[in-house]
Amino acid sequence: MYIVVSGNIGAGKTSLSQIISEDLGFSVYFEDFHANLFLKEYYKDMKRWAFATQINFLALRYEQIVHHILLSNVPSVLDRSIYEDREVFAKSLHEEGLMTDDEWAVYNKLYDLMVAHLPTPNLLIYLDKAVDELMRNIAKRGRDFEIIPRDYLEGLGRRYEVFYDNWHFPKLKISDDIYYDRKEIITKIKNALYNAVY
Repeated sequence: MYIVVSGNIGAGKTSLSQIISEDLGFSVYFEDFHANLFLKEYYKDMKRWAFATQINFLALRYEQIVHHILLSNVPSVLDRSIYEDREVFAKSLHEEGLMTDDEWAVYNKLYDLMVAHLPTPNLLIYLDKAVDELMRNIAKRGRDFEIIPRDYLEGLGRRYEVFYDNWHFPKLKISDDIYYDRKEIITKIKNALYNAVY
């Protein structure tokens, strides 16, 4: 069994993944942005580094699932999914002209080959947060390379809504109004997992 926590940059995926690990006894695997060799350069020149950055994330995400989650007997929670990498980030870069048609075709070929060998998550949790809150959270992290325009976050937010609406497997949306109630969040996750399994 594994859960993925999805959501915009600064939505609180790491925090929620940690809560799930602590309260439900899941192994937790965080997004290792330090392992992406191109991320800092990407924020300086998105067009130049978009393809390399997304291919690197694709490889890291696949490696994480195959080497950790699939080999574990303990339920796991994963901070961000390989699915939103494509449907939100890579697709956005292609549609905005930051990834060429040929690059998009190569990306999709690799994505399809990888995903064909992966089990679908038992539950996808989507964190839906207001852009003002995202920007505050990003600023608090203090990562010097994360200079992210508001309109970029707004665009990602719209794509996340489409991604969530089109996800045809068990899913749960957690929005701002309940985000700070830990007990309510865990209850909702337990109920969603129960319904997904039974």
